[in-house]
Amino acid sequence: MVVALLILPYVIAHGKFSPWQPSTIDLQVYVAAVKDMLAGKDIYVTTTPFWNLYFIYPPIAAVLMVPLAFGPYILWQVIWTGGLIWAQQSVLRRCGVPRGWQLGLLGVAVVLAVEPIRTTLGYGQVNTMLMALVIADLLPETPGERRRIPQGALIGLAAAIKLTPALFVIFAFLIGKKRVALTGIIAFGVFTAIGAILLFSETLKFWGGLSGGDTRTASPLYSGNQSLLGVFYRLGDSSRTTTLVGLGCAAVVALLSALVAAHWWQAGQQVFALGLVGLATCLASPLSWTHHYVWVLPMAVAVVRPGRARPGLASGALRQELPRWVRVLAGFWVLWICACLPLAVLPYGGGRERHFTFLQDVVVNLGPALGVLLLVCLAWRLVLESRARAPQAVAAA
Repeated sequence: MVVALLILPYVIAHGKFSPWQPSTIDLQVYVAAVKDMLAGKDIYVTTTPFWNLYFIYPPIAAVLMVPLAFGPYILWQVIWTGGLIWAQQSVLRRCGVPRGWQLGLLGVAVVLAVEPIRTTLGYGQVNTMLMALVIADLLPETPGERRRIPQGALIGLAAAIKLTPALFVIFAFLIGKKRVALTGIIAFGVFTAIGAILLFSETLKFWGGLSGGDTRTASPLYSGNQSLLGVFYRLGDSSRTTTLVGLGCAAVVALLSALVAAHWWQAGQQVFALGLVGLATCLASPLSWTHHYVWVLPMAVAVVRPGRARPGLASGALRQELPRWVRVLAGFWVLWICACLPLAVLPYGGGRERHFTFLQDVVVNLGPALGVLLLVCLAWRLVLESRARAPQAVAAA
């Protein structure tokens, strides 16, 4: 927490250390939207000073953020940072990192070295909190952990706030947690309905704009957009055909990730499975800025500490270890995400991406390409295993 507060002014441009004024520009968006909402104004018209940014989340997100309208902004910067750090450490604990000095030291390293986590802190974003909600729903901190909230409700809440976690509802169904999936759907519906009741016109505007392709933010072309659609825009054009093909491929990747991850969940590699689905939500979303890739955290734990056994497994022998090639490929993807080279070494913005050299195109698109390569290789491995088992099943019959 102390380290995060110390580096916060230096993460995003125009921050100051003395007096302490971090440039938490996304938190500023949330505060401005909530204040305008309470004043009876349209939250989707609100823009922030200097950065001119819009509130782009569903209405329920603004409703849940009402406390931000009260108290000094600097206090909320500290509280929000603390919440993000708590969420990060909660994810690490549930992924199997032991409490104590190891957890503390790793937490500091994550803040300093993992770009999506660091910039989520810098922007005052919600990404790490949403990840923590999903992880808390699917990974108990201890076997037999008592639950005060129905399992699946937190996934539904996360999806109501930012939509993309809805992929975990499909994943829950595929791993046999049908009640969890149903609870997630109900929770999503309830929270979305609350937003619609309280902010009806804004709800119509949000869903109408979304269905029409209005993201109210930067173009998918931007280098910082590390989604599959961004790759299609940068290597192709911005036509409707490109958009539809890109979104279609993204949907296939999302479904493929859920199917592959379900296998690894059943094989005892829960942390790897969740990291895979989480990163796939970033690939599949039309816009995934580099700081959205906080799901690199459980993936990194799975690669470095392979195999947190599923609670309730009778024996570790039942757990299928990650093959070395999977750890190497996934590890390279993790390192690439953490380094964030597309924004570190390339020019960006203003359509510069249209004029990249071949090498620059490789750098800006390598992250999504690695993710797709990993998923395709994992899926092909499952196909080969299925074919190998088929003759044995016939012989046994």
